[in-house]
Amino acid sequence: MQLPEAATRPRVLIVDDDPVMRMLEQETLAQFDFEVSVAADGDEAIELLAGPPPALVLLDVDIPGVDGFAVCRHIRQRWDMSEVPVIMVTGMDDVESVNQAYESGASDFISKPINWPLLGHRARYVLRSAQEARQLRELEEKQAAIVRAMPDMIFLMDRYGVHLEYTAGFGAEPFVPANEFLGRKVSEVLPSDVAEVILLGVERASEHGDLQSVVYKLTMPDGVHHYEGRIAPCGPETVVMVVRDITLQKRSDEKILRLAYFDTLTGMPNRESFLEKLDLELLRASRAQRQVALLFLDLDGFKRVNDTFGHSAGDYLLQAVAARLKEKLRAGDVVTRPALEEGSLHLARLGGDEFTIVLPDLESTQTVSMVAERLQALLTRPFRISSQDITVSASIGIAIFPEDGDDAVTLLKHAHTAMYHAKDQGRNNWQLYDRSFTAETMVRIRLENDLRKGLQRDEFRLLYQPQVSADDGTIVGLEALIRWQHPERGLVSPAQFIPVAEDSGLIVALGDWVLRTACRQLRSWQEMGLATPRVAVNVSARQLRTHDFLGSVATIIAATGIEASQLELELTESILMEPEPRRIDGFHRLRKLGVHFSIDDFGTGYSSLSYVKRFPIGMLKIDQSFVRGLPDNADDAGITTAIIAMAHSLGLEVIAEGVETRAQLEFLRQANCPKMQGYLFSRPRPPEEVEHLLRQGSIKPPP
Repeated sequence: MQLPEAATRPRVLIVDDDPVMRMLEQETLAQFDFEVSVAADGDEAIELLAGPPPALVLLDVDIPGVDGFAVCRHIRQRWDMSEVPVIMVTGMDDVESVNQAYESGASDFISKPINWPLLGHRARYVLRSAQEARQLRELEEKQAAIVRAMPDMIFLMDRYGVHLEYTAGFGAEPFVPANEFLGRKVSEVLPSDVAEVILLGVERASEHGDLQSVVYKLTMPDGVHHYEGRIAPCGPETVVMVVRDITLQKRSDEKILRLAYFDTLTGMPNRESFLEKLDLELLRASRAQRQVALLFLDLDGFKRVNDTFGHSAGDYLLQAVAARLKEKLRAGDVVTRPALEEGSLHLARLGGDEFTIVLPDLESTQTVSMVAERLQALLTRPFRISSQDITVSASIGIAIFPEDGDDAVTLLKHAHTAMYHAKDQGRNNWQLYDRSFTAETMVRIRLENDLRKGLQRDEFRLLYQPQVSADDGTIVGLEALIRWQHPERGLVSPAQFIPVAEDSGLIVALGDWVLRTACRQLRSWQEMGLATPRVAVNVSARQLRTHDFLGSVATIIAATGIEASQLELELTESILMEPEPRRIDGFHRLRKLGVHFSIDDFGTGYSSLSYVKRFPIGMLKIDQSFVRGLPDNADDAGITTAIIAMAHSLGLEVIAEGVETRAQLEFLRQANCPKMQGYLFSRPRPPEEVEHLLRQGSIKPPP
C-alpha cells in the first residue's frame, strides 16, 4: 500500500452532499495547508478511494446513495486508523449515532454546527495522532522482528521473581515450557542454586535501579548449558531479564584456556601450569620446612624414532609415554607412603620429549630413588608404533628443594643439569644434582673463554631472514640471527654457544652487540634510501635481569637514529616466567615509545594467555615444529589453526616460522596466517644480500 509522503501537503477527502458545507470545509482546511479533494455522495467517494489513499477523510454521515457509515466501513476494509484516519461529521448528536460512527471505524466525530476555527486544528491533531500511531506500530514491528531474530530469551518478572511474560529467542529453549513457568516464581521452576542467583539479581536491580548480570548453568536434555542473564528494572514493580545461551562461547573459552595451560599433544599440564604448581609447592614446603623433589625426565633416542618412523610416530610415542605415566605413576604403584597421594604427584610435559614430576613432602632421597627407578621401569615395556615394538629409555635428573635451589627456575635448571649428566653417564639412568659436576662444566668453561675472546675479536656476524606477507610476498620484517665464525672450530651453532652465554652472563654483552648491530644496520639501509621493514631481535632472560637493559634499548634507538616502531623484541619463555612488576612496567614504557614485542616459538608447551595479559605482546610466532608437519599432520594442523584463530580473536599479529614447502604455504594462507618466514622464501642472508632483497621489495616463492 502506497501511503502519502510526509514531506508533501497532506490530502484530505471531503465527502458532503451540501455544496456550501463542502466549500466552507474546503476553504477552512486549505488555510491549514491541506490539499483538498471533494465528493458529493458515497458512491463518488468510493470511486475516488480506488486511487491513492488520502491522508485524512472528512465524512458526512447523511449523504445520498451509500451513507457515511458504509463508506467508513469500506475504508476500514482497506486501511486502518493509522493509515487513513476518518473524521465523521453529522447533525445527529444522539449516542447511538456516535457509537455507530466509532463502530464503523471513525477516528473522531464532529457534530454540526461545526466550530470552523477549530476544524483545521482538529484535522491536524487527528492526522498527527494517526502518523504517530503508524510510526509506533512500525517501530513495534521492527522491534518484534529484531527480537524474533535474536537468540536471547526475554522474561518479564515482578520484583519477587514471578514470571509475567516470556518472549522466546531464536533457536533457544527455556528450562521448561512457557505454560509451566508463567505465573510461577523462579524458585518454583529452576534448581535452588540457580534460582537464588537470579532472585538476588532481581532484588538488586529493583532496589538499585541498575543493570545486573548473572551467570548460571542448567542441565538440558542434550547436556549442560551455560547462560548469561542481564536483569534491568522496568518500572517500580517489574524487571526484564534477557538470557543468552553462552555454551558455545564457554566451550571456546575452555579450549583457549586448555591451549594456554595444557600440552595439546598429550593433555598434560604444560610448562606454565607446571611452574605455577611448583611455585605453590615450594611456598608450602618452605612454610612447613619440608623438602620437595623435582625430577626432569628426557627420553633417550627420541630423535632416532622421529627420524626413522616420522614425526607422527614420534608424536604417538610422546602420547603413549604420557598416558603410561599418568596411569601407572600413582601412590600404590610407586611407594606405600600415605604422603604420596595421587593428587600430589605433579606431572607435566615441558616440551619436546621432556617431562617433569614433582614430589612434595619428601622425607628422604630414598623415596626419590624409588620413584626414579619406577619411572625407568615403566618405560622398559615396549610401545607399539607402526606395527613395530619400540623400546625407549629415559635419563632423569633430580634436584631437591631447598638444597639445590630455593626457587622454581633454579630448581628446574639444576634438575636439567643433572639430567644432562645422566646422559653423559651413558643414558638410561638417574642422577641427583651435585655441585661437583665438572666434566660438562670444563667444556662449558672453555667455550665460555672462547666466547669472551670472540666478542673482543669481532668474530660474530648477523644474518637476516626475511619475513613476508602471505598474500603477495612483500617483505614485512627481518629477523636478526647471530652466527659465530670460530677461528678453529669454524661455524659454531647458536644451539651450542647461546646456552653457555646464558649461564655465564656473556649473553648480556652478546645481546647488546646484536641489538646495537641490528639497529646500526637498519639505519645504514635507510641512509641508502631503502624502505626498511621492522627488524626482530631475540632477547634473553639474562639480559632482562640487568637493571639498565630496558633503558639501554631506548639509548641504542636514540643513538642509532632509527624509529622505535621499527624494532621488535622477541621474548623467550624464561623471560615470561618472571613477571616482576618493575620489569613489566619497563616493557610497557618501551611499547609506548613504539617498540614491538612478540612471543617466540608459541605453542611448544610454554605458551600461556597470561603472558599476553601481563606483557604488551603484539605478535605470536608459531614454532616451526608445528609448521613442519603441515598440512598432513592433523595435530600440527589443529594446533596451528587454533593459534592463528586465538591470535586474531585477541587482536594479535601472528607469523609462522620454518615454512619450507608450497603445501605449507597454501595451508597457512587458508588458515588466515598473514605473515610467514622460512627457507621457502629465503635462508638467513648477510646484509649485502638483504640489501638486494629490500630493493626488490618482495620475494616470490618457487612454484
